[in-house]
Amino acid sequence: MRSLVPFLLLLLLTQQSAGQQPDSVRLGFVFLPGRLQCIPLAANEQEPRVGVRKEFGSSRMKLDIGSSIDLLGWETPGGAIRAGAEFFTYALTTSARGLRLQVDAVDGFFGGHVTCAFPGPEQRAWLRLRVLHESGHLIDGHWDFSAGAWRDGKVPVPYTRDFAELTGALAWNGEQFSWTLYSGASYAWLARPDDIKHWATLHGVEVRTNGWPGAFLAQPAEGYAAAHVTFTGVPAYYATVNAEAGVKLGAWEEKGIRLYLNYRNGLELFSQYYASRREFWGAGFSFDFW
Repeated sequence: MRSLVPFLLLLLLTQQSAGQQPDSVRLGFVFLPGRLQCIPLAANEQEPRVGVRKEFGSSRMKLDIGSSIDLLGWETPGGAIRAGAEFFTYALTTSARGLRLQVDAVDGFFGGHVTCAFPGPEQRAWLRLRVLHESGHLIDGHWDFSAGAWRDGKVPVPYTRDFAELTGALAWNGEQFSWTLYSGASYAWLARPDDIKHWATLHGVEVRTNGWPGAFLAQPAEGYAAAHVTFTGVPAYYATVNAEAGVKLGAWEEKGIRLYLNYRNGLELFSQYYASRREFWGAGFSFDFW
């Protein structure tokens, strides 16, 4: 697992960079319509992305590898419907021994999405339905080889969720700032362990500057801030807040690099620790391939 992570990251970067082509205006049915119609939400941690987030005061890092693609589309002058696939995973690393990351836990997702977008001169509305399978696992970084046992007495939990998630958003552009507000809900028809509630909700806001701080190496650069709130039951319902603020090098809905500070408070992200609560500050970067 440890040796595969750098290779997979390099392979993903190479394929995505080579595969990006500018969109052309085509109406009707379109195969491989171009970059994503609805890009991943910036502060939603359960989205396809490539990057690393480091927690302050701890050796813990979140390592993301994943991608999303629109495969089919029906394009009209007043809007578009698209369908695509999503495959992504994120891993928890807890320490570094020498130059090797110790991977403690991994969550994997695969499935697809259907999106509807309705563009306008100043406002844009969209709907996104995702259907995903999630599974979580403890990895060898949590195994004490000298003792022949799982560290801290923590044993793997058979964690699985098969769920559908519907999110709606409204985005509009101002002279100095652009905003996106969104809200949604998910339902898991299969959820284990049994104390996990089947329903959950998500809500958030994104705001970015227009033209500030300006160009970087002949590419646009924009400041941004985003907050994402989820309400999930394990079995009582708790609010989890994840917020980040930073700068995007490159156009917001195109490929680029995000550099950000992060604050998180709520239920543990990694499903093997789903009933735990944590609060921390961190920093990270993300490569965007839209």
